[in-house]
Amino acid sequence: MRLALLPLTLHLLPEGRVPLRIFEPKYVRMVAEAGKDGRGFGIGMLEEPDDGGKGDLYMLGARVKIVDFYTLDDGLLGITVEATERFRIRRLEQEADGLLQAEVDLLDNWRSRSLAPVEQVLADKLQEVFVEYPELADLHPDPRWQDATWVTQRWLEVLPIKNDYTQLLMSEPSCHRALTFLLSMITPESRRGQRH
Repeated sequence: MRLALLPLTLHLLPEGRVPLRIFEPKYVRMVAEAGKDGRGFGIGMLEEPDDGGKGDLYMLGARVKIVDFYTLDDGLLGITVEATERFRIRRLEQEADGLLQAEVDLLDNWRSRSLAPVEQVLADKLQEVFVEYPELADLHPDPRWQDATWVTQRWLEVLPIKNDYTQLLMSEPSCHRALTFLLSMITPESRRGQRH
């Protein structure tokens, strides 16, 4: 599949939503074309910028669909997008106006499964994050607090984890490895066990 790419320094996983401010002509064109054919576009995830402000593009990204359009206070176009699936970039081309086009392989979404009792703390803590940051709650009006995959994916979007490691967890065929990692980061028992 061929997708236009918007490079950003964030990670978005299936069912994750993010508001975007669109002002460069190439991205206005991208949004118009995405709305016409229903294919959406891709969010390409950038490495942390180096001293020169440049960051390379990671090979894993997310295909998104536009779920809302609005005009921002400054008159620019605002959109909210929702990720539908992950992809791996096979080839990149740059068009005359600088818009990146990628040949991508779409990856299967992680299967939903219920949170085990020991994993419930991840949903509880994520609910606290949503209360503290109501803009996140607004983006996800139908949270699935009992779905381990949904909870894991939202944590990977909001936790300040090194991008390389987020990419590694995103490349897994299921949420299992990411869930184990998140439990080790968030549960009080694991923190007590790390004291020396």
